Amino acid sequence: MIAIDLSHVTKIYRKGFRAIKVPAIVDCSFSVREGSVTGFAGPNGAGKTTTIKLLMGLVFPTSGKITIYGMTAVSPASRKHVAFLSEQPYFYNHLTVQETLKFHGRLLGIAPAFLSRRIGEILEELQLAEKKNTRVRELSKGLQQRLNMASVLIGDFSLFVLDEPMSGMDPPGRALFRSVFRRLKLSGKTIFFSTHVLEDIESVCDEVVVLSKGRLSYSGGVRDLLDKGFSGTEITVPVLSPAVRSLLQSKGLSITNSPECDLIHLPQTCDNKTVLEELYRNGVFPSGIQRRTRPLEELLYDGGRL
Repeated sequence: MIAIDLSHVTKIYRKGFRAIKVPAIVDCSFSVREGSVTGFAGPNGAGKTTTIKLLMGLVFPTSGKITIYGMTAVSPASRKHVAFLSEQPYFYNHLTVQETLKFHGRLLGIAPAFLSRRIGEILEELQLAEKKNTRVRELSKGLQQRLNMASVLIGDFSLFVLDEPMSGMDPPGRALFRSVFRRLKLSGKTIFFSTHVLEDIESVCDEVVVLSKGRLSYSGGVRDLLDKGFSGTEITVPVLSPAVRSLLQSKGLSITNSPECDLIHLPQTCDNKTVLEELYRNGVFPSGIQRRTRPLEELLYDGGRL
């Protein structure tokens, strides 16, 4: 089932006294599968936040159609099972961490007995248990982001729409959020989150959607994207004898040598198995084999060409 679907969506803002048309999203179409973790990437100004606002009904498309679980996003009922996390958390600074979560839980109509137990579980998962009596104003930005995530985990939602959920977090915090995403996916939840950190996409996402200047640049599997950037294989071997080196070079392979080892470069069209068999026949045993790929940054942002 499709959780989110955008079909030929355009959003145009009007700016200034003359109401000049400024396109934020242009003819954008993509979908998010139920039960997937989908990253939403693109440089600043690409239209990511506008897209998320469209999903949440905070602004409306100029043209095109958006559905959430088959219901038009214009209807508030489409977001009944959607948890939304904004990039900038807004809290009552005088409340403690525990009081903040109780407040969110009561807004959702969660029974007090269940809410108390649920808060305890979430505080443990997000490593906030020791801070439960700390006032929000005393938390670092990273801990406020954890509290922000905790607030959306309170309810029983099936779709999580998260705008830069890891903004301002340190590496341990990012790793913690990735583990939360994996846990949510295993429980059948759908996650759609924007990020500038491409390591997050590579480590937890099934699919990625990329915008560039308001237009869709790529939508598909992360593994498919990485395969597009595959440029060959490198085999690390002990220093080769002149005879073996000459044999490999006669087959069109390039070799980089160093005092400790040689590096054999196989183009992407080369059959690795054939080369390895040739090495074994000549008594050469590799110490390492590694795929060569273009960096994910290049694949996503190289002029929008994928």
